[in-house]
Amino acid sequence: MNYLQNLKLTSSQKIILWCFSFAGLLIVNGLFLYTLFFKSELIGDAQQNLYSLAFILEAFLLIPLFCFLIYVAKLKSPGWIGFLILSILGSLAFSIPFSILMWQKQV
Repeated sequence: MNYLQNLKLTSSQKIILWCFSFAGLLIVNGLFLYTLFFKSELIGDAQQNLYSLAFILEAFLLIPLFCFLIYVAKLKSPGWIGFLILSILGSLAFSIPFSILMWQKQV
């Protein structure tokens, strides 16, 4: 059973998803990589800040939840392992819209 069979994206909706995906990859991930390599002292500060720690923990709770849902829905390309890799290498802001676009191609 394909759970995405009713998902029909218009070309405008696809453009919006691509924009979110690129923003997640370039802006969110780029900011993290810049901080990691050029302002590494701020990483420890972020881990000690309760607000940023809440966002970090939320992301690490949502990733396994999405992987579980992808597994249950039997979605492929990317499957749950691919989604996990995309989320860790990029961000959820990248991996969710990118995965939706990839699954849409299979419908």
